[in-house]
This record gives sequence, C-alpha cells and structure tokens, in this order.
Amino acid sequence: MFDLGVSLSPRKSEFAPLLFSGDLNTGMQRVKDLGYCGVELSLLDSPAINQDDVLNQLETLGLQVYAIATGQTYYRDGYSLYGPTAEKRQKTIERLKGHIDFATRLNSAVIIGGIRGKIDAQGQALEDLKAEGTLALKTCVRYAEEKNVRLLLEPINRYETNVINTLAEGADLIREIGSQHLKLIPDTFHMNIEERSFQKSIVDAGDLIGYIHFADSNRRSPGWGHIDFSKIVSALKKANYAGPVGIEVLPEPDDYSAAEQAIGYLNSMRIESR
Repeated sequence: MFDLGVSLSPRKSEFAPLLFSGDLNTGMQRVKDLGYCGVELSLLDSPAINQDDVLNQLETLGLQVYAIATGQTYYRDGYSLYGPTAEKRQKTIERLKGHIDFATRLNSAVIIGGIRGKIDAQGQALEDLKAEGTLALKTCVRYAEEKNVRLLLEPINRYETNVINTLAEGADLIREIGSQHLKLIPDTFHMNIEERSFQKSIVDAGDLIGYIHFADSNRRSPGWGHIDFSKIVSALKKANYAGPVGIEVLPEPDDYSAAEQAIGYLNSMRIESR
C-alpha cells in the first residue's frame, strides 16, 4: 500500500527523533534488513558531506531517499527562514539551496520544517518577520522550480514554532505562493497536538500532500502511543495519497527496536513496504 522509510542522520544531532543518528551506513543497512524501501536524510549542510559515498551506499542497498530534512540548520546553527535578521535569512537560503542541489542527485524532496524557526516578536514586528520569512521561502521555491525539486512544508506544533502549526495554515501559504513544487508534509505527532481531526485535516489537504511522517502521540514508533493509525490510513486513501510514509520517531528503547516496531506494526495493518 505505502512504501516505508526511516529518518536517519550521518551526524549525531541535537534533534531527537532520528534513528541511528551519527551512524548512517549502519542505519541504512539495518533498515534495509528490516524491509524498508527508503530513508529520509536529516542533514546539516549537504555540500559538507561525501555525497558520492552516500549515493554509492544507497545504490548498493537499493534504497531510495524520500526527502532531505533540514531542521538541523536551525537547531544547531540558529539560522532560519523567519529569522530576525536579513543576514540569517540569507544564510538559511544558501543552506537550503545546497540541499536542493543534493536533492537533484538523490531524486528526493526537501523538507521545510524546523528550519522556519520560531519568531521572537509580537504585534507588528511579528507580522513583519512573517512577511520577510515568506519572501525567503519564495526565493527557495523559485530555486527549487529551476532544479525541478519538490519542497515540502511541514506544519509543526505551537511549542516548537509559531509559523505554520496546522495543515490548513500550510495549505493557505502554499496557495499564496502558488507553486506546484511546494507541497505539504503532515506529521502525525504534530497533528495530534494541533488538529481537531486527523481525518478531516488530511482529506481537506487532499492533493497538496506530498509526503507524510508517522510517529505516535508520544513521538515513539506507531503502536506505542494512542493514535489510531487505521483512521489516518483511511483518510490518506480518501485523499488519494499514494506516496511513501516516513517514520520519524524517538530511538526508544533503542534505534533498532524502534525501527522494528514501526514496520512490524504498520505491516500488520497491511501498510506494506513493497
């Protein structure tokens, strides 16, 4: 039904919901052995890694890359699209352009999630920074169009950002920007906090959905919290979503157990990794 992938990172990251963080080759081998079809790569700076080595390992294992996650730029370096200064916003744009360039080699998408940052302002200053951030995002979208790379806008809960918390807000921004190269990536962990209804939010988003993250209510693997994933799967079918599902979860009780639980639980629901 859906191909399944796991979020990995070649460097040990401060961003917690990653498996095999800091040991990419081991992570790719383990998820391949478990039956996953692909991975999501959480990267700080794409030009700084040995891209040829990554591509060779992916080819050897027969794994796809569904997306490049980019939030480490904000969590580690403090750069964000909605940052307080033009200099920080420009550094973020350049970082994203590097990810987009690598995505052309991987045939993958690029996620605009945590890299939006959190605006530390109120009133008119908040609105002004939102406008500046949207201009920065538009610059990245135009670059992605030139490179034929899809960007994925990820709504994130209010405790982590104050820029795009719900799928409806993300959909509104996508329509404002007006590009076929910008889509939504729902994340069930964030949706559990922000959305009134998983099913309605997904169906309403419809063909704007370009990818999706599965994590349970406690950000552990599906089946280890209280989210009813059968209803989410039904909503995705109703929305005619046929893309992959990314597992972005905490490495609890350990990396391998989390990856094993996710694929076992989802396959038991006939969400098969083809």
